[in-house]
Amino acid sequence: MKKITQRQLIIFYCIYSFAIKFLLLPQLLTRGAANDAWIAALAGTIIELFILWVVLQILTKNKDNDIFSIPSTSERGRLYANFMRRIPLLLMLFIFLLQLMILTKQSFYLLSENMFENLPPYMFIVPMLMLGVYFCFTSSNSLFRSGEIFYAFLILGLIVSVLPAFTQINAREALPLFSAGLSPVLTTALATLIYFESASFLLMFSGEVKIEKNFQKKFMTTAAIVGAFFVFFVFMFWSLFLGVSSSKNVAVANMTGYSSVMAQGGRTGWILVSIWLLLLLLRFGVTFFCAFKSIKYITGVKKRTGIISVSLAIFIFLLSSHVFTGMREMQLFIENIRWIILALYLIIPLLFFIATKRKGGKHV
Repeated sequence: MKKITQRQLIIFYCIYSFAIKFLLLPQLLTRGAANDAWIAALAGTIIELFILWVVLQILTKNKDNDIFSIPSTSERGRLYANFMRRIPLLLMLFIFLLQLMILTKQSFYLLSENMFENLPPYMFIVPMLMLGVYFCFTSSNSLFRSGEIFYAFLILGLIVSVLPAFTQINAREALPLFSAGLSPVLTTALATLIYFESASFLLMFSGEVKIEKNFQKKFMTTAAIVGAFFVFFVFMFWSLFLGVSSSKNVAVANMTGYSSVMAQGGRTGWILVSIWLLLLLLRFGVTFFCAFKSIKYITGVKKRTGIISVSLAIFIFLLSSHVFTGMREMQLFIENIRWIILALYLIIPLLFFIATKRKGGKHV
């Protein structure tokens, strides 16, 4: 089996992290923390980097092992290990499902706000789910190679979105800091933590990554730059839109109003929307693949890829059609379980980290 290279993993992490943050998250942060939104973003980024460090430790210590595999012990030991591994997998599956719902809603908003005003939700969700099913039939290496192909589009999209508005920033608009106290910042950071969950998916590819020299150092440096850029983007977003930023539900698209080329609309504006839609689809496909892989591990089914993937697609369609019909309902649900999300966010990688330490880097 050809392993995922360090370059592929880092590039796709950037795509994975950026795709979910640059559309609705700046609006949610500024709605809750106003001019301190960038501080809430910084808090989420720090937690994200800590979890990433833990995950990288696990990947490094299990560079040749699948952390979800069952060690060859006694029958009783295998049954116990089989039961214990299902707990973090079920927790991870829950996180993946939440993220899949967010991604479907974000993609729909991106299209309905910028391309098709009367687009029925199912007309877009169904093709997304078909893409997710297709990803389940591809190899892990092929998934990450797609990041190498499309990462240039990410860079182009960010340049087109951010650069034209750079000269319009007014740093004074961020003052005074903590004007409403510390509580809104902490509450907002906690309520949006699911958007900063960009590391645990790497655990699904343990044993498939080629660990090279300075792997952790290069990864953490890149991730820190990515996180700092997003914090700056949120700061920039508030500086440009101030009080009306809470109504700008597609942040990266709203930024293009400061570009004379993009502001003219027409086909040029569609280019940016298409780029960001592509990134969303890539993250959706990999998240769907991770959810699919979690179910395979939990059930112990090694084949029947079609049955599992199609069943997962139907389940997500029913959730998006009858439970979380809009982003408002989705966000309200996330806010109501924010402490659970925080617990899962911290517990999942730490469980694997502790198990890895105890086993001396062998199978968990």
